[in-house]
Amino acid sequence: MTDIQPTLTRLKLERLGAALLVGLLLFIVSDFMDWLLYWMKISNVETIVNNVVIAVCGAVAAYIWVRYEAERQARARDKMILIIELNHHIRNALTLLSQSATLRDGPEKLRMIDEAMERVKRVLTELVPTVGEVDAPRLYLDDRTPNAPPIDSRS
Repeated sequence: MTDIQPTLTRLKLERLGAALLVGLLLFIVSDFMDWLLYWMKISNVETIVNNVVIAVCGAVAAYIWVRYEAERQARARDKMILIIELNHHIRNALTLLSQSATLRDGPEKLRMIDEAMERVKRVLTELVPTVGEVDAPRLYLDDRTPNAPPIDSRS
């Protein structure tokens, strides 16, 4: 729990800083527009343009923030999917290695070790380069012959 607390505090400070920055930006734009309208000798009743400009600035700032958060969440989701996939497939390969440890030296043991190594190699060559291309973890890879070239899912 102690590791999470500094992160939450940092996130709160980042959000507060962003809000203060947007508020300062809106204040500066508003003040500049007030000065510009005063300089152009436009009465206060006709300063609806000032309010529109401030509203547009606020909308743009909100859009940029929402877009940034959505992209950040998408990257985190892609990383979580990759971790789930790697965990599943590497564990399967390690299961083969642990099973081969119980066998006596011989062709069956070597075959199991080679198969485990091939599974790890497949995971690293087929899953890792395709991060961000799937919406759910791929817990089953297509069956193919050993030592076959990786499947190009981008074509």
